[in-house]
Amino acid sequence: MVTLVDFIARLLGSVIDLVVIFVTQVALSDPLSFVSFLVGGALTTFAIVAFGYLALGALVDAVSSVGGGGNGAIGRAPPRRE
Repeated sequence: MVTLVDFIARLLGSVIDLVVIFVTQVALSDPLSFVSFLVGGALTTFAIVAFGYLALGALVDAVSSVGGGGNGAIGRAPPRRE
C-alpha cells in the first residue's frame, strides 16, 4: 500500500522529470518551439496572476463589507435613476 508521503514524492519526481523531458526534447529542438514555449508560459502566467488578483480583490471587498464595515454594497439594489 502506498503512503501519502510516497505518493507526493513520486508525484513531485514525475513533475520534475516531465519538465526536464519537455525542455530538453521539445522546447530546445527548434528555436521557434522555444519561443512559442516562452510566449505560452508568459500568457498563462499573466492570466493566472490577473485572475488571482481579481479573486483576491473580490474576497477582500466581501470581507471588508461584512459586519457594518465598508460600504455594504453586497446584496443591495442599485439606486434608482429618476
